[in-house]
Amino acid sequence: MSRTPPRRPAIPHTRGRQSLRQHVDERPGEPALWERLYRLWIAHADQLRRELGEAPAERMLAEAQQVLPTPAGRRAVLLTLRRAPDPPHRATVADRMPPPAPTERTPQ
Repeated sequence: MSRTPPRRPAIPHTRGRQSLRQHVDERPGEPALWERLYRLWIAHADQLRRELGEAPAERMLAEAQQVLPTPAGRRAVLLTLRRAPDPPHRATVADRMPPPAPTERTPQ
């Protein structure tokens, strides 16, 4: 019985980009880490406001409220990408034009 190797999952951020994926490091524990952190922010909202000020604390709490529902279904990965080589330059008409003669220059 032959086994098919596991298919590498598509990484949405690399689709259509000129980069080559070198390594994907799965981070299965990261969503739970963020969930714990966001819950701590919410639980200690008053302390955050006292220590950081109203505006920074409110931004943190808004982030926690917005992101908190998503960690369970979120896939956390660390990508190592390499930029694809640039295609060879094709000479155009402008590349082959000689520079202007000294008498053709625009006066400054």
